[in-house]
Amino acid sequence: MRKVLALLVAGVVALSGCGGGTTATGSQSTVITVWSWRVEDTAAMKQIFDAFTAKNPSITVQFAPSPDTDYETKLETALRANKGPDIAQLNAYAGIQPLIDAGYLVSLDDKIPDLTNYYPSALAGAESVKDKKIYGVPYSVPDMGVYYNTKIFADNGIDVPQTYAEFLAACQKLKAAGIIPIAAGGASGTEWALEVAFGVIAPNTYGANAFWNDITSGKTTFTDPRFVAALQRMKDLAPYYSPGIEGVDYTTATQQFINGQAAMFMGGSWENGSFRSQNKDLSFSIFPFPPDNAGDPAYTSSFSDGSYGLIAQSPHRDAALKVLQYMASTEFEQQFADLLAWPVARPGITATDANLQEMLKMQEHQTPYLDLAGFNWQSPTGSSLIRSEIAQLMAGKADPAELAKKMQDGVSTWFKPGVYPVPKV
Repeated sequence: MRKVLALLVAGVVALSGCGGGTTATGSQSTVITVWSWRVEDTAAMKQIFDAFTAKNPSITVQFAPSPDTDYETKLETALRANKGPDIAQLNAYAGIQPLIDAGYLVSLDDKIPDLTNYYPSALAGAESVKDKKIYGVPYSVPDMGVYYNTKIFADNGIDVPQTYAEFLAACQKLKAAGIIPIAAGGASGTEWALEVAFGVIAPNTYGANAFWNDITSGKTTFTDPRFVAALQRMKDLAPYYSPGIEGVDYTTATQQFINGQAAMFMGGSWENGSFRSQNKDLSFSIFPFPPDNAGDPAYTSSFSDGSYGLIAQSPHRDAALKVLQYMASTEFEQQFADLLAWPVARPGITATDANLQEMLKMQEHQTPYLDLAGFNWQSPTGSSLIRSEIAQLMAGKADPAELAKKMQDGVSTWFKPGVYPVPKV
């Protein structure tokens, strides 16, 4: 999730080494550069693009990721200097609009026929607010849930919680056993990871789709007691997060889970393949954050994670377009699901990964990811407002009602119901 959301750190690719597609010296192969913020996907994406080159030997694809915290600045700087990539990973929803407005992206509606086969919820993240055209090939509609170490749960006699009370009891039992119940951190520019945690916890507290419809239609605001209660729940769990959470960053938190120091981690589908690749012996699965009452549906936040777009400056647009057409194929999406184990952006894909199968079950009860899909269209965005204090909130030091008011005061300066293309549920 970028944006969301968006996501994720480690590894650097210098701009001078990534700019534009080139023709490889001594051969007829055109090198198409693909920029991304997904450093942890490098091995899988290389395998996927090698399969493309095997069928298209005149085109070599260079997947060139850089850290999430640096990506947007690097991309914008490179585009202004006409040194950008051929294809770039793009933020969803309002995050894509500045690049469209600046003329850096090429609309794809009439260039990639396979886009008609995508889920509408996936395409929504790549659509221009102004001309309603599609400017990116989506790759995933992620779920957000609670990853858990199945061995730690079994060793401590803990079943997957079906209610919030059971979840709390599990946290208490784990802490008493000297295990970090929930790995979490958002320091050093990774506050988005804590916003994701809120996206995991909140829907079953504020009322999922009912609250979404009320707040996006103007019937209520962020100061609604339902939303304040969701923030309060984040605060109530303070004793069970990583110790010193205000100084823990995303990478440290993921390593606590991957290395077995923590029993749970709240994240999105994108973590699945990354966790597995970093520790092949890790026994883990995922469940939706539980509701208060047994038998109630457990809702998961869902959204269009992003897309890959054609850069207008590319000197090899025909070759780059051919790569994007491949990225819009069922072949690419099936490999994406097999190697990265994310829920993909189009139907007709088989899930072989056990955790991906669980995620697809979670999709039976989805609600839009509140901040990203609803309140990121202008500044101050819902994301920036909640990120400003979420670490303090999760450390038990911020007041939920005050943060809710701050969010409402911020978005009320620009948000008008019916103006922005928010999903209907």
